[in-house]
Amino acid sequence: MKVLHVLFDSHVKQYVDIIRKDLKEGDVLVVSPAKELVGQYEAILKKQLSDKTDTLADIQELAKMFKAYSADESFQEKVDGIFDRVYSILCQGMSLSFQDTSLITYLKSYLVQVCSQCVTSLLGCGNVVDGRELVFCESNNGIPLVDWVLTEKNVKNLPNDRIVVVGGSYGRKVTGETLDLGKHSSELTANIIASILKADVVRFYVPAAGSLSTMRLSYEEAAQCFSGGFPIYPPAMIPSRNAGVSLEVADLDNEGQVIITIAAVQESEVTKGISGVFVSEPMSLVTIYGTGLLGSVGISSIIFDMLARNGINIHFISQSLSEYSISFAVKSVKANLAEQVLMTLVNDKNQSRIGDLSFTVRPVQIVSVYGQGIKNLPGISGKVYTALGNEGINVIAASQGGEELSISIVIDGKDVKKAKAALEALKA
Repeated sequence: MKVLHVLFDSHVKQYVDIIRKDLKEGDVLVVSPAKELVGQYEAILKKQLSDKTDTLADIQELAKMFKAYSADESFQEKVDGIFDRVYSILCQGMSLSFQDTSLITYLKSYLVQVCSQCVTSLLGCGNVVDGRELVFCESNNGIPLVDWVLTEKNVKNLPNDRIVVVGGSYGRKVTGETLDLGKHSSELTANIIASILKADVVRFYVPAAGSLSTMRLSYEEAAQCFSGGFPIYPPAMIPSRNAGVSLEVADLDNEGQVIITIAAVQESEVTKGISGVFVSEPMSLVTIYGTGLLGSVGISSIIFDMLARNGINIHFISQSLSEYSISFAVKSVKANLAEQVLMTLVNDKNQSRIGDLSFTVRPVQIVSVYGQGIKNLPGISGKVYTALGNEGINVIAASQGGEELSISIVIDGKDVKKAKAALEALKA
């Protein structure tokens, strides 16, 4: 059996036929709304709960959008019922002093249900299951801790004689409270189910995946390549990796063709040298420098704690031995926020222990060479930098993990094509 995963967006009708031909009895399809749809829905919720503005018209418009996907009367009734329930809860919530995110989390789970029902109606088959009835967990400082005993019992009770559509993204505490499973939560749901059912494969359908190279990766190599979360978020792969279940990435824009396979690699299969090259999305490189860094025990903790508290994830770190500067990369969409956070730190006169500090922010991209075959391979760094130097490409910053599975190089975005071509030529 297979576990398949897809994000619901406005193009659902275009790719549902691709998924239908891959589904067989006993397979599980995990569905979750795409980020843009979640943002639109969450804005409606906050508008009523925070601003106390009646959002009935907004909710009716959203329901109308979903009902346009399928003329099936049963589906249309379910959509109306779900959004009527959402509006009823919002009306009750308006009388409350809205303080936490628990109500929003609960209401967001209804959007997952609607998307699941919509895909099932379009497929013309499938048994819809709320993911909260499968994954039970507790939260430890925002990190979901899966109750594997209870979750395994629930997952193994799924029918194996029909297609099952699961609404991913959320779990449930034993007390009944809805719990967000965190970043890329529906991917985690898919991998949890696959690991318990010992699936043959977990297939992730991704639009515009043709921008990625066709490749076969080990779990460790995938973790190095996909650190930005595309096309799969590495922490979400852990259950499948632990169970030895292979993962695939399929391109929705190319009839669902599988372009990436992730599986265990035996030592005897490892070829010395670079396995492949991965290019990040546009990033911003932040460099903090100044005498305030010299010998300041805990200064890195202060900096990164401030960034973390503002929801800014770090994708690359490099520090000079002199301790005069620290460079790190963040997604371009977070650059302005990172700048505001650091400006607060630099201008804080109460931070007398920090002393002189300044920072710069510049647009970049990160090119990484990876492979199990570069571990303990003398001269590999020399080949990488020579290849880039021969193309006249300037290296702004670089970093290699102690596990020796990848080398990440920060360059100007205009040099990406040349850099990728030069490094691809080094592949084993």
